[in-house]
Amino acid sequence: MDFTFSPDTVMLRDMLRRFVQKEARPLEMKYFNTGELAPEERSRLRLAIQQLGLWGLTVPEEFGGGGLDVLTSCVVEEELGGTFIPVEMGEVPAMLYACNEEQTRRYLEPALEAGRQAIIAAREPGPQAVHPEAWQTAAVPDGDQFILNGQKSLASSPTPQDFFVVYARAPQGLTAFLIEAGHPGASISTNGRLALLLTDCCVPASSILGEPGGALLLGAENAPRAWIQTGARYIGIAGRLLEMASEHARDWVSLGAPLSARPAIQRMIADLQVDIESTRWMVYHAAWLADNGKKTESRHAAAQVRLASGEMLKRSIDRATMIFTGPGPSPAIEPNLMVKNLVPFDALEISMENARLAIATELLKKVEA
Repeated sequence: MDFTFSPDTVMLRDMLRRFVQKEARPLEMKYFNTGELAPEERSRLRLAIQQLGLWGLTVPEEFGGGGLDVLTSCVVEEELGGTFIPVEMGEVPAMLYACNEEQTRRYLEPALEAGRQAIIAAREPGPQAVHPEAWQTAAVPDGDQFILNGQKSLASSPTPQDFFVVYARAPQGLTAFLIEAGHPGASISTNGRLALLLTDCCVPASSILGEPGGALLLGAENAPRAWIQTGARYIGIAGRLLEMASEHARDWVSLGAPLSARPAIQRMIADLQVDIESTRWMVYHAAWLADNGKKTESRHAAAQVRLASGEMLKRSIDRATMIFTGPGPSPAIEPNLMVKNLVPFDALEISMENARLAIATELLKKVEA
């Protein structure tokens, strides 16, 4: 078995690593304090990615992207996980590949060219509103249009040229709508948590993405790949936590000796490393299956990656937090708070539960057969 990467993959990895160190990490403290990047900072990072020739690498070739294979995409994701800054790489949500001709011209093509950003408005405020069954935003038909009312949680603030993919409950079931930022009846609330407020928001039926009632099927074919790449991103985040915890343990002296001399600290650092490395090989194996056309096997492996990487990330946060809450000053960037901004914990738990269900269902089918 050959475990070496191609020279092109190594070059890409090293290029991204330098970008993260020089361009992204210097912005982390500001991002941690404010929760967002200024428009000019987002533009600067985007321009740097474009100048490096990295924009759109993971976009399928039929849509003008680089069509990067899954394994190399995982290398990219792991490197991007090394910063707490959300870096845009020109990827678009897979659901946008369901755009019709007019929607492609208006939404997909500008998104691929970095002219517009698609902001997913699916989850809703409240601890029970992570699961689609609990979403209450309604889309009521009115002739050849729909009237939307409800609230949606947002991960980032839109700019005037951005657009939303809003999930709302229509008579046919959960339906996705493409809605312009600033559309009448669609406003942004920053009271507590960032949210999209829909108040008698009237949109034409032509704004439906895909089929009415088919929102949850959008991008389903690409879901296993997304799970595998998300696992790689979690590895990168956990690796950054390990780096931060190790530096703190090395530099902080307590009772005449560095924290790193304590057996309890050494055990946690060792467990962090082994946890990350074992999950990394699960991700690589799942990516290899996907790249070699083994659809069934890669789908099963992707579900396992989804569960294992989520559990690994939770353990990494716990161990890093314990190391930082020992003797010494609190870190400038608190690991659990920063990761929570990137990976909402309630959504992570739902994702892992879905993965458990998928894994158990497949195994029980084999037993019954």
